[in-house]
Amino acid sequence: MKLSCSCNCHNYKPSDLSSCGCCEGVEIITPTSVANQPGFSTLAYRVGTHASFFETMKARLGESKFPSLKHLKTRDPQDTSLALLDAWATVADVLTFYQERIANEGYLRTAIERRSLVELARLVDYAHSPGVSASVYLAFTLEDGYNLEIPVGLSSQSIPDSNESPEFFETSEKLQAYAQLNQLKPRMSQPQQVNSTTVTEIDKIYLDGINANLKPNDPLLLIFGDAKQFIRKIQIIEPQAEENRTKITLQLLPKVTQKLTNKNSENTIEERIKQLIKLPSLQPANALELERTKQQIFSPENIDMNFRLINNTLNPASNTAIYQILTNNQVNSANQLNRIEFLGIKAAPFGHDVALKPIFDQQGRIEKYEEWQIADVNESTSSSSSTLPSELRNILALDAEYDGITPGSYLAIERVDVNEIEIYQVIKIENISKIAYNIVGRITQLTLDKPWLKEQDTSLDVMRKTTVYLKSEDLNLVEKPVDLKDAPSAQNYISDQMEIELDNLYENLQPGRWLIISGERGDISDVNGVWASEVVMLSGVRQDVSQNLVNDKPHTFLRFARPLAYIYKRETVTIYGNVVKATHGETHTEILGSGDGTKANQQFTLSLPPLSYLPAPIPSGVASTLEVYVNDVRWQEVENLIDLSPTDRAYVTQTDSDGNTTIIFGNGEHGARLPSGIENVKAVYRAGTGKSGNVAAEKITQLAMQPLGLSGVLNPIAATGGADPESDYEIRRNAPVGITSLNRAVSVQDYANFARTFTGIGKSNAQRLSNGSEQILHITIAGADDIYIDRNSDLYRSFVQALYQFGDPYQSLKIDMRELMLLIISANVRILANYQWESVALIIRTALFDKFSFERQELGENVVLSGVISTIQQVPGVDYVDVDILDTVSETEAQNPGILNTKLQELAKVGSTGGNGQPKQWIPVNLAVFDSTINQLFPAQLAILNPKVPDTLILKELKS
Repeated sequence: MKLSCSCNCHNYKPSDLSSCGCCEGVEIITPTSVANQPGFSTLAYRVGTHASFFETMKARLGESKFPSLKHLKTRDPQDTSLALLDAWATVADVLTFYQERIANEGYLRTAIERRSLVELARLVDYAHSPGVSASVYLAFTLEDGYNLEIPVGLSSQSIPDSNESPEFFETSEKLQAYAQLNQLKPRMSQPQQVNSTTVTEIDKIYLDGINANLKPNDPLLLIFGDAKQFIRKIQIIEPQAEENRTKITLQLLPKVTQKLTNKNSENTIEERIKQLIKLPSLQPANALELERTKQQIFSPENIDMNFRLINNTLNPASNTAIYQILTNNQVNSANQLNRIEFLGIKAAPFGHDVALKPIFDQQGRIEKYEEWQIADVNESTSSSSSTLPSELRNILALDAEYDGITPGSYLAIERVDVNEIEIYQVIKIENISKIAYNIVGRITQLTLDKPWLKEQDTSLDVMRKTTVYLKSEDLNLVEKPVDLKDAPSAQNYISDQMEIELDNLYENLQPGRWLIISGERGDISDVNGVWASEVVMLSGVRQDVSQNLVNDKPHTFLRFARPLAYIYKRETVTIYGNVVKATHGETHTEILGSGDGTKANQQFTLSLPPLSYLPAPIPSGVASTLEVYVNDVRWQEVENLIDLSPTDRAYVTQTDSDGNTTIIFGNGEHGARLPSGIENVKAVYRAGTGKSGNVAAEKITQLAMQPLGLSGVLNPIAATGGADPESDYEIRRNAPVGITSLNRAVSVQDYANFARTFTGIGKSNAQRLSNGSEQILHITIAGADDIYIDRNSDLYRSFVQALYQFGDPYQSLKIDMRELMLLIISANVRILANYQWESVALIIRTALFDKFSFERQELGENVVLSGVISTIQQVPGVDYVDVDILDTVSETEAQNPGILNTKLQELAKVGSTGGNGQPKQWIPVNLAVFDSTINQLFPAQLAILNPKVPDTLILKELKS
């Protein structure tokens, strides 16, 4: 306050200035300066506030410039004049507040309203990214017997979880689908290779059906076409009801040595994790980009080409017959096993259980007992010959009558004194009454093809130690499962090969067709239950038999454009054959309104936002799904009306901050006006875009449209590539960058800028590096909002194609996803009195997660300790902060559990005995680099605090 009185009411006595207060507020303080220093995030543009305006107006009451106001000497707020000044100060306060907001909204850096950012970007012809729809591969299932064409635009729907909404997906291309291709299976069995040379070495066979009569130690007679027969005994019986077969493990023969191999897996957890994170293989973009040579197409091995030529061109009448013939045709038939007989009837020679022969003395008393001679009839007869007559050696008298024995049939005789079971063929059969050894009985007597008794076998003791096995039934072999022990090439796995043999013969498999392989992975050592799926493109089909398999039938062999990325357990594999690409969004047809030729720049707004945009190889990265028809004539969308002639049928679109799309037509000078008509303006478009379309695998299971014969749909692989519209921060960051590359890529920085403004890509960095053999341009990208970008997605393919189309087509490029580094921060915070820790801690967490978020951090941007401290210190209520941990865990470290565990143990020691408690002053975050020691390129790194892992940020209150 000035030490004078402008109204002279105190006669210039400074001591009395405070007596009436009439000169209170005599200092003029408005307008204040609106000059701003650089570096601030907001502009100070208010020339005053209510208080300063009110004080200034009161000061002017006593100024000599306004003599008419000199009588307003009171400063009582209840006075009418002061109340009027207060009211105008309020008006000025409101005006300057909004003036400052308007000034801030006029600059890209300081604007906070999305509409301001969108309009400012348009001034430099930058249209903010509207988002991009996700893409997915759908596998359709047809009812048995149906074949149909799946059209473009067939709609399917996801089944949402809680707090989610259903998402619609429509096919992007047509597909000829066949019921027999619903779910293909790899070959699970193959003919059993049992022949007369290997019969003594095999350890198991598979029989048709479930046989309850088989028991361990039962003999099986294997009869071959080359007049050879072998006996093998059963050791273990394993019924396999699901496959309707019985697995028989055979007893090892004495001369056969079993070879056992013990694979000692030494794979570490690190190796398993590296296998786990392996990316799917990159397939051709479509059938047109499938690389096939003429030799591959017309090779003599390409039997399927011959069949298709015969079926569809040369002789259409044989269209179905030829595959039926091949399916039932047995190729490479050889002199193999004819049949197996189950010798399930156990018999014994006649007399095997008779009592010993009594020997009488002269008085007729039994003196002793001795063994009967085979030629004896009763105790009164005795054979003294030391050799058995030859006519008796071929005769086998059984202990009872047995039906079912026919001339030419086989039996087996097992003698205790002979190591091996002998096989004999029956020549003659007689059912007789036999009297011998003091017994009589009705028996079956057989004449065999060769002697079963030796010349010295004169004693009946031979009969007591002999077992006869007779045929009870015939057994049929079935194909055996493909088994690792039987297959040196590990056939019980579907490996990362380019060809798979199917379980049958299939037609209608054309090169260029999409397939999806799903199954449990077998390449992660000693780990089960890891399932994966990958999409592959069919490059060729071979209808053939497996090499070195006798008695095999033709099967279909699938050849892929690229090798599989993973190895699968064969029994878990499913191959989906009716696969087609689809994208997120639902098609709508809408009558926009009526054209009026008298109006310029007519506008219509779509009623169902957001408009779907699909990935496209253009600088923006997306193409609109909108089609506008006027009087059933399609008009074209252009970027700007300024270059149009008065007759050009075109329009532009603008998307506001709420995602509503408006269609704007010409004014008759720049673009044609709409012709007058009633409801003659129509739009066909798809609604739905963004991250919501990135649905998980096996979530798209409901058909929104169901043609006759179509029964189901599934997405074995998750949808990827969906990105939301640009955020305010991204618009502010990308708008200046969008005009620097001018829709082309020449310099290294151009490539980075081009990628950065490509819809669906959030961050990028380009570096010229050497890969050890040549100079390449390495580009590191991160998906918008850090979404996962599949290399087989439309987004990735469109991006790569755009780089070559708008950049140097001869430039060697290497594109990698960023390496993520998760920040770990632990801080001790002292808060001021009268503040609550819970509230302050929540604000600190919010500030740190925002400061080190994906949106705020850049590729290769280092993290410094001072940045962490200043972020916390700026939170109201914080007295001081002590950071004791500032560290990271990178993807490379996470892939090595040994390194990861060591780091976590070190972090756990901080603050306890043995811990140094000193945080790192800074965290180096690298750009892309080539490591010549291991000859490997590493992508740029990105260090962020991830709210999905809340324990990476630890806050503790310091108390007095």
